[in-house]
Amino acid sequence: MDEPERIGFLSAVLINSSQPERLASFYREILGLPLEDEHHGNTSPHYGCELGDVHFAIHPRPDAPSDGPIRLAFWVFDLVALVERLVPRGVELRYPVRQLGPNSLMTAIFDPDGNEIELTQMGDDWVDHLAAHRSDGADVIQTARRSAGKRV
Repeated sequence: MDEPERIGFLSAVLINSSQPERLASFYREILGLPLEDEHHGNTSPHYGCELGDVHFAIHPRPDAPSDGPIRLAFWVFDLVALVERLVPRGVELRYPVRQLGPNSLMTAIFDPDGNEIELTQMGDDWVDHLAAHRSDGADVIQTARRSAGKRV
């Protein structure tokens, strides 16, 4: 008997916004995400990009609630340098850069819609954890290729 299908990968982070242009501008111009105009299938024009294996997109939704209920976490490789670029642009840190575990750093900010954004510089312990996770089969490309062979 086959194992039941389990969710093992995140495919996208989709943010609905009543002001998508403003929000996309923040993520593109302040945080440096490579958002581009997108329109596919039956979706409204929106903004999107690939962040590793995850699709990140901002969609228009006139009735989207303000003060976003989501918390995003972005992996950065030099948190201090990023903070030094953000603060002069008027971005307030929720709290000062602090230690996370033995060798990681983190802080957080809010986007214009009120969504909390955690910014984390991961240490070697987390990199080792992810490498082990991937070597145990948690690789989206390898899993998709194995799965494709099972489909009829």
